[in-house]
Amino acid sequence: MKNFQNFGLVMAANFETIVYMGLAWFFAGYLNTNYPQDYDWAKVTYVLGLILIARSWYVVFRVLIRSQQKLSHEAQATEGRLKDKTDAR
Repeated sequence: MKNFQNFGLVMAANFETIVYMGLAWFFAGYLNTNYPQDYDWAKVTYVLGLILIARSWYVVFRVLIRSQQKLSHEAQATEGRLKDKTDAR
C-alpha cells in the first residue's frame, strides 16, 4: 500500500507542476494587460512558478527518502528476528 502512496505523490507533483505553469502563464497575460511595465511579467510569474515547483519536488523527494529508509530499517529488523530464531534452534 505504501508503494501506491509514493506513486501517488509523484503523480500529484507532476499535475501540480502543470497547474503552476498554467497559472504562471495566465497571470503573466493578465498582468501584462492590466499592469503594463517595461518588462514582461512572464519573467516574474515563471520564476515564482519554478520556485513553487522546486519546493513541491523537494517535499516529494524528502517523503520518498524517509519512506525508503523506513522500509530498509523494517527489513533489517525482520531479518534480524529471523536470524535470531534460527540461531536459537
